[in-house]
Formats: sequence, structure tokens, C-alpha cells
Amino acid sequence: MDKLFNRNWFIKLSSLVIAIMLFLMVNMDGTLNQPGGIPGITDGSRVMEEVELTVYYDEENYVLTEAPETVQVTLSGPQNILTLAQVTQPQQEVFVDLTDKEQGVYYERVQHSGFPSDLTLSIVPMTVRVTIQEKQTVSFPVEVELINEGEMEEGYVVGTPEVTPSTVDITAAQGMIEQIVSAKAVIDLSSRDSSFEESVSVIFYDENGNDLALNADPPAVEVSVPVTSPNKEVPVRLGREGQLPDGIAINSVTINPENVTIYGPVDVINDITFVDLPNIDLGDISGDDTFDLEVPLPDGVEGVSPETVTVDIEVTEEEEREFSDFSIDVEGLEDNQSIDITSPENGEFDLIVNGSSTLLGRLERSELQALLDVEGLEAGEHKADIEISGPQNLRFPQQGMTVTFIITETNGGVISQANTNQEEKENNDDDDNEEEDPEEDLNNEEESENANDEHNEEDTS
Repeated sequence: MDKLFNRNWFIKLSSLVIAIMLFLMVNMDGTLNQPGGIPGITDGSRVMEEVELTVYYDEENYVLTEAPETVQVTLSGPQNILTLAQVTQPQQEVFVDLTDKEQGVYYERVQHSGFPSDLTLSIVPMTVRVTIQEKQTVSFPVEVELINEGEMEEGYVVGTPEVTPSTVDITAAQGMIEQIVSAKAVIDLSSRDSSFEESVSVIFYDENGNDLALNADPPAVEVSVPVTSPNKEVPVRLGREGQLPDGIAINSVTINPENVTIYGPVDVINDITFVDLPNIDLGDISGDDTFDLEVPLPDGVEGVSPETVTVDIEVTEEEEREFSDFSIDVEGLEDNQSIDITSPENGEFDLIVNGSSTLLGRLERSELQALLDVEGLEAGEHKADIEISGPQNLRFPQQGMTVTFIITETNGGVISQANTNQEEKENNDDDDNEEEDPEEDLNNEEESENANDEHNEEDTS
């Protein structure tokens, strides 16, 4: 009989018969309430597919790990009661009761409640397999998985994320917990160009990378992701202004750190080779000193690290060193000009350098320069100041010394002092050679005459 009720054609035919019976029931003046009714028309059945199966157990201490979700219920009985059963369906329930059971595997008969007592119930399957396991609570560290890092804005770099809280709890059956390999919070880095914080759900994965349908406590964590803009390490440079007090020389200036990291757009930081610190006033230095300087941001730079550097200045007693016959270099001379420095004579002077004995001891002449700029000057006599330069932490008392010079227009291009001297020497050599030429010519003539005489004598003989 049960097999017959499972056939679609039989269900459709039964539905048609039930519909006819309901029509007759409505149109027969209370016939169904009279003793006897209408035999063969008032009885019927109804099949309820996928009825939810409820399992009762100690949810505080155990976890349901195995049980069918639904069963099939067939109702049989008077048609009016079947109709009534449809109205009272919310109160109907099929269930398995394991409230007094400990963990284990059970084969239990399906029970029911809430159905009219005049109906006969057939439940398929009548007995079900149910497994409950003891609850366990385990803590797992949360890993942050970064995806699409290659789709970040150009030049930006992601740092190490921080997770709060760093661990989450999971309460489940031992068998489920044993499947957990990792707990992850997944972060998408697409188009990121700044640091950010995000609330992310925690997902549990098994050894095959499949996510497990488990709920973490708490279900989400806060992830802070540092994103660094393009950066570049460059040295810092300390400027100076003013003059040191007499008798004091800087022995060393140490900047810690010597390099800083600048952050900003790639096209901006690529053009920066150093960062200038604020100038220090040498006039304020009276002894060894240590102070902090804030590192300024160059134009277009978004940030710098560190933001301050420490400057250590060590001073000592000033000493003096002299470089004799030091030549003055000239720049700015036109191609058709030559220059003659008349004061100091020959364009040379005794250069005096002041500084610490350490710096002076390792100072080379090639590290110094005395420069005269004559750009834009026309032919004639002029006076101008020279610019003396050399390594830092040295002082040049002759800085700005005035020199006198004469600029001459030439046809053969620039003639230096050395070239002029060389030409004069060559000219003197030529003059000497010219003075010797008449005597050489006379000797040559005499030799020629003697040769001719000998030749004539030979012809005569």
C-alpha cells in the first residue's frame, strides 16, 4: 500500500477524488455529521514530503554531528480530519528525543506530536541514525591572507598586518575541530594606496583548503594593514651660516642618522638626491654641542622617516696652515679674451686656512680653490673679489680678497698666463736663432765658393 501512495498517478487520482468529496461535503446538508456518513468517500490520505526532523539533545554539552534533516509523513483518515490537519500543521512535529543520552551513535524511532488523533501516520524512515559528540572549545590564531597584492597602486608596498584579537575560539565536536588546519581573515588589496583598517570574518579551512561551516567567537576580527607609499633613502645635508668665534674650529660634525627615507609619488622622489636640513648659525657655537633638527619635507614629498635627526658638534682650538704660491683660477672668460692678473703678482698668493689640527693635517692642496669670476667683463683693467672654497669646517681669512687684472681682446682665442709665458719663451728662442743666421749664411757662402774654385781647377787641368 505504501508503494502505491508513492506513485504520482495515484496521488493525482486521489487528489481528484478528494476534491469531489469536498464538493459533496459542502453541498450535503450536514450529511457528514449524521451517523454513518458516506462510505468510500469520507476516508483518504495525504503525503507530506520533506517534513523537518527535530532532534532533541543536551545542546549545552553535546553537538549533533549526524542526523537526517527531513522525513516523509503519510496521513490517513477521514477527509474532514485531513482537512483539519492542514489547518493545524504549524503545531505538528516529528522528532527524535536524545535528551538523556551521552555522546555516541544511536538508532532511534521517529516520534510525532500535534497531529489529529483520528489520523494514522506512516513515517519514512521510521528509524533514523543520529550521532552526538561532546562539545569542545579550542582557540586558533588568526592568519591574515593578502590577495591581489599585484593590483595595488604603482610603487606602494604592504607591511605586516595586525589582528585584534589575535586568536578566536571555536566550539564544536571533536571530529570537526580535528579537521581545522587554519583560521584566516582574507584581505583584498586591489587599488589600495594608503593604510587601512577593516572588520573581516574569520574562516576555518581544512587541509585541502576547503572552508568549514563553523562559527568563530568572535565571528570577525579587526585587521590593520599598513600600506607604504613609494620611498627612497637619501642623505641629509647640513647648511651653515655666519662665522665661528675667533679661536674656535669645528673638529667634526656628526649627523645621526646620515640618511632618511622619503615617501611620495615615484616621479617626485626619483628627482631628489638629498634633503637639506635647516642651517646652523656658526656664531652661536661656543663649545661641543648636541641638538635635534627637524627634517623638512621637500616639495611633493608626503612623508619622511625619521622626522628628526641628531647633530653632534665637536670643537677644538683653531690652528693655521699656509699654502704658498697658490694660483687663482679664472672662469667666465670669453674665447676672444685673455687675462693678466697684476695683483697679486702672477695670479698667485699665499693661501691661509684655519681649522682644527686634525682637518688641517689631512688637507690637500687639490681640495682648495680660489676662483675669480670675470663673466660679462669687457676689455680693460678691473678689480673683483675671489671666492675661496674647500672642505667643510674650515675657515678662510682671505675670503673675498680683491684682485686686480687686465682683460685684453685677442684674435686667437683665450690665452692663459702659462700659454703667454710659453709663447714668450718660444719667441725668445726664435730671436736667438735669427741672430745666428747671418754667420751661418756667411760660412755657407764661403764653403760654396771653395767648392766652385776646386771645380774650376779640375776643369782647367
